[in-house]
Amino acid sequence: MDRFLAISPKSQFWLFNLALALNILGMVLTEMWPPMVVGALVTTYLSVDALVRIRYVIPMKKEIRDLRHELEKAQRQLRESTENSYRD
Repeated sequence: MDRFLAISPKSQFWLFNLALALNILGMVLTEMWPPMVVGALVTTYLSVDALVRIRYVIPMKKEIRDLRHELEKAQRQLRESTENSYRD
């Protein structure tokens, strides 16, 4: 996921889809099938990878971060309540 840090994940998604479209167009217009097929396979993988990151991985990381903050808050409250109960 940290491979392409210069552009945003959405920009990567559109870039890889554009590259896939150009590969397919190149297969239709030229006789260079083997390199174009390899390029199409690679860009298909990159497009699917970017889509998965946008739709699933990035929201999951945000959710995990929120859950960690909630857990830390709950642990602090638990510590404070147990300290207060020992004082009484």
